[in-house]
Amino acid sequence: MVRAIPWRALGAATLLAGCVAAAPSPPAPPAVAIETGAERGAMVALGACARCHQVRPDRPSAQEAAAPSFMEIANLAGRNRDYLRRFATQRHLVRSVGQTPTVMPTLALTPEDREDVIAFILSYRRPDAPEGEAPEPIEAFE
Repeated sequence: MVRAIPWRALGAATLLAGCVAAAPSPPAPPAVAIETGAERGAMVALGACARCHQVRPDRPSAQEAAAPSFMEIANLAGRNRDYLRRFATQRHLVRSVGQTPTVMPTLALTPEDREDVIAFILSYRRPDAPEGEAPEPIEAFE
């Protein structure tokens, strides 16, 4: 025996299915910009290092200084993460052209900021950069 489907029930089911399909979906979670250590380091370097160092190829240092660019530092033999970490945690007296010697501000940075700046410096390392041994003792880049 064939059972008849009541038209009202079929119409109600169709209407409900349409409502579910047309219901707005929950909003997607907002896109979160995840910064890398190098990206954070770029921001720190612009504020703490750019006075004496050229920290980006398209932006010269704020004053004439004897400080090498971050691009130079990244590609010197032996200037790896460990060396830069040791260098950045020691006191260095630096001399800028026409200025009295001053202490390099690396010690004023938090350990996290120092690591981020190091990551930023090393982001400029070319694949053909010489490995070499790190200089001992730690020396200023002159």
